[in-house]
Amino acid sequence: MSSPRPHCVFALALLLTTGCARDDNEPGDVYAVGQGGLAAAGGAGGAPYCGGSCPPVAGKGGAYAPSAGAGGAGGTPSGGPGPDAAGTDSAGGSGGQAPMGTCCPDGDCLCHGPDPTGLTSAAGPFETTSYPAALGTIYYPTDAVPPFAGVALCGGFLNTGPEMEPWGPFYASHGIVTIIVTTTGADLPDLRAQKLLAAIEALKTENTMSGGPLSGKMSDRYGTSGYSMGGGGTTIASAGTPILKSSIGLAPWGGTGVGVTVPTLLLCGTTDTVAPCSMSEAVYGEITAPTEKMMVTIAGATHYVWFGPEDAGAGASGAVALAFQKVYLEGDARWKPFMKDAMGTIATNIP
Repeated sequence: MSSPRPHCVFALALLLTTGCARDDNEPGDVYAVGQGGLAAAGGAGGAPYCGGSCPPVAGKGGAYAPSAGAGGAGGTPSGGPGPDAAGTDSAGGSGGQAPMGTCCPDGDCLCHGPDPTGLTSAAGPFETTSYPAALGTIYYPTDAVPPFAGVALCGGFLNTGPEMEPWGPFYASHGIVTIIVTTTGADLPDLRAQKLLAAIEALKTENTMSGGPLSGKMSDRYGTSGYSMGGGGTTIASAGTPILKSSIGLAPWGGTGVGVTVPTLLLCGTTDTVAPCSMSEAVYGEITAPTEKMMVTIAGATHYVWFGPEDAGAGASGAVALAFQKVYLEGDARWKPFMKDAMGTIATNIP
């Protein structure tokens, strides 16, 4: 776990702030299923993709079956056991990636990464990098096959952006471009909503910027997420922007579900006295059918354990957030069977 980050919260009175720090007493990540592994057959541009049938390979944090590895020059995935075996030219992807459109019934989906074997808050199969942009810092995978979905994420009261940094490389390592949005500390939820949407437009601009690292690599799939006031902001953003694919609120403060038609995940903690679960429950209740929604209550989580995917519930937050992004932001149906395995009390209308 990274070192503590300063953070303050916006309570019932705007000018009343409470000093706080990240909770370093959270237990270790129980969700990590491993990353990396032996080099599988296939080549660059032809992913070592095993379809979930690879034998278990020891990886960081535990055993992980469909592992990816560096392949030989130009080839399709053959799933064999040898390292760097060449294959024939074919569509595929790196890092164990399935061909686009093959991980959902209607073909309208992005399929980054190997077949999942369960929820995880561990880093994904792709290498990542980042660069500064006008509205924040952009994280993206360097060895995954485009197109990519994009998510804008911002922090809470008195947060300016860097506090939420761990979410950037986490999502990017699973094939999702992420912009950690710059805010001022005093931005209220409605202004954070505006900045989240502006950051989405910035990602679209990156897609059309000749010579840029994301030029021509973005899809039309975008979502928003945020913590505390940023979590309230993501609900407001989605209420006014139905074309978004996903919205995830982390201990959201000041949110709304009225008019929301974007698939929404709300996460809260039982010991949060700043944005108690009753706030998330109110938003959840305002989101009407047929909009798909989910609320996960994590036992023992305070208001200050949402700065990274491995914080709240020993990784429970990152694990279910990733699965939700995969299913709704990317459209990847392979992850849907695992969403209800989230550690916590679950309320949902998702079949």
